[in-house]
Amino acid sequence: MKNKRKWSNSEMRSLTRGEAMHYFSTGQHYYFDESWYVWFLGNATRYSIFQTFLWKYGNGEMVSYTDLTRTEKIGSQRLKIDSIKATLREGLGLGFIEAYKSEKDRRVTMYTFDQSILQEVTDYCFMMRRNRMWESASFISKYSTETINKELAYAGMKKDWLDSINKFISVFAATAKSTFGQDQMPNVTPIKKRNKSS
Repeated sequence: MKNKRKWSNSEMRSLTRGEAMHYFSTGQHYYFDESWYVWFLGNATRYSIFQTFLWKYGNGEMVSYTDLTRTEKIGSQRLKIDSIKATLREGLGLGFIEAYKSEKDRRVTMYTFDQSILQEVTDYCFMMRRNRMWESASFISKYSTETINKELAYAGMKKDWLDSINKFISVFAATAKSTFGQDQMPNVTPIKKRNKSS
């Protein structure tokens, strides 16, 4: 069910500007002109395949043909079989994808990123994480409104997220103090875990 929120004109401007910031931040990395980046992110089919490859690699798995037939692009459209086959052939030919025979069934071919691009793909992923962090901090501190911040704070609050954020803030606080000095960052403090008894 869609949540029907009502936004004021200033909030609409704030949110649309924030979304544009995300678009601009996606170009802030070293690989924007690398052939693998241009190829994978150059059209909706290859972009969807790229996301499937990222997800499967992150889970320690290879991509099967079945995974790709279940992959969807914008508009919830499943990838077409001919398009998948042609894209895999092209990716193999360009050296962006590697193919292996499945250990369980030698008739099945499995796919993953070619080792020659894996370090760059991983570094690209790190820079995208960094960009999203910068983008979020900039939006919340400069371009957001109190109403939007309240909505964001209530959106999907989960305990494991809070624990992860707390760990990050502790590392960030220590790094900020060592970089800028205690005198320059008096209010940046690691969050201490409470004992369950207190």
